[in-house]
Amino acid sequence: PDLGAASIVVSGGRGLKSGENFALLEKLADKLGDCAVGASRAAVDAGMVSNDHQVGQTGKVVAPDLYIAVGISGAIQHLSGMKDSKTIVAINTDAEAP
Repeated sequence: PDLGAASIVVSGGRGLKSGENFALLEKLADKLGDCAVGASRAAVDAGMVSNDHQVGQTGKVVAPDLYIAVGISGAIQHLSGMKDSKTIVAINTDAEAP
């Protein structure tokens, strides 16, 4: 589904380390159904995924029922693009991430 219309969005950030790891998010999205894959600006700037996946101030604004952030630092620019999500799940090893 379209990033802006999906009921579930799973997004990846710089913490995924490479574009190949975004394939894991694609597989998860397929399993969840009505799920789109998003990305942080850092992941887009690093060339991991194309900018049509970008969520945030300079990307798309989404408000799904469930937003899953994987390896995203939580920069305010990203938060502005997904803060209206009903439920937010963050998977991150960075203790400093909000």
